[in-house]
Amino acid sequence: MYTVWIELPLIVISAPEQWTLPSILSLVISLANISPFLVIILRWKLDERFSEIPFIYSIIVVGIVACFSIGLFWNVTVFIFDKQRSLPLLITVFSLAVLDCTSSLVFYDYMKRFKAKYLQAMFFGEGLTAVIPTFIAIIQGVGGEVQCLQNNQTLTMEPVYSEPRFSVSIFFYLVTGIICISLSAFMILRFTSIIKLANAGHEIIKTYNDETHQMFLTAPENNSQIRKLSLSTPNSMTKQQYYILQIFNIINSTFLFGFLPAIITYALLPYGQKAFYYCSVLYPLAFPLASFCAIFHPTISIFRLVICSIFGSLICSFIIFIAFQSPCPIWADTLHGAIFLISIWFFVSFILTYVRIATGNHIKLAWKKDNGLFYVGVGVQMGIVLGAVPTYLIINVFQLLHDRHPCITYCV
Repeated sequence: MYTVWIELPLIVISAPEQWTLPSILSLVISLANISPFLVIILRWKLDERFSEIPFIYSIIVVGIVACFSIGLFWNVTVFIFDKQRSLPLLITVFSLAVLDCTSSLVFYDYMKRFKAKYLQAMFFGEGLTAVIPTFIAIIQGVGGEVQCLQNNQTLTMEPVYSEPRFSVSIFFYLVTGIICISLSAFMILRFTSIIKLANAGHEIIKTYNDETHQMFLTAPENNSQIRKLSLSTPNSMTKQQYYILQIFNIINSTFLFGFLPAIITYALLPYGQKAFYYCSVLYPLAFPLASFCAIFHPTISIFRLVICSIFGSLICSFIIFIAFQSPCPIWADTLHGAIFLISIWFFVSFILTYVRIATGNHIKLAWKKDNGLFYVGVGVQMGIVLGAVPTYLIINVFQLLHDRHPCITYCV
């Protein structure tokens, strides 16, 4: 879904929904949680007979079709309920969200087949899904910047928007190619001996954490990072600790994937189109950066995870406060205001992403059951719903957030 958020500065200016579009997209994405809900039911029903592999194939293929369709229909509108609406865009984003939501469950679950250290590779690869589209967006360039020109007939100022180097459609066609590469990579994992050659496989038998225990027993004496990680011995996590981590996983996901994407226009556009563009392009880089840091510090204590979660939640609350001040928040229309908000947006994305990775590693290493990571994915999807639904109501039903019209002075 990072690809959609990265292109928002260009999509918003042509969509009839304007500033409300991110909140509508967030709601559509949350509705896509019907797919992981069905996966959860099947997992409970089938128990040990459940296999996530068919779901992985299905969601990647759906993602390819959906991303290509966004490239075709992103600017097509339909007249419904007395208004022009971006219905084709919403349908295709829903399809793409099915991939995004379900992948959090089945990819995490698939990783039980590998040794604990390979979980970092999955998180890093997940981060690259933000990096590669970001670089494409940088090449695409800034678009949608407003120039106010006077209409000689009406003598009023009218907005004219700048054009990027290539269109939104080309962007999504390129991303479609990336997802095709992902499908090829998964098929290589399934049908070649690369896992055996790398000695990466992990037998899912008996006690799930035996491999973890052996990792610590056989660790080289000079491997200080692994020794520090030995806070997690087999079955060392209590139920209370597990539930605490899952609760904060839901809270963090509510802010990071529910609230923030939905209010991005109201929080950033008062600082200018460039602020919106640079934040949309830069903040996805926080995800791979957090994954890279997790390579050297795979996890931290539960106490530190809780403290980081609370700190991140406070920063997110401040960003939400800024959005409620639109169209004229503190430091609006200033360079230092734009830099400040982009910086804290990037920082909180980094903090909460690292907490999510560290939480996954902690549960992978210490929780006694092999379904721990599966419910980490469930918690992420619950957080998306808990954030997107109330934000949609606040913006579109109660209309508590207010947008700006271009070429009008708001803050004097």
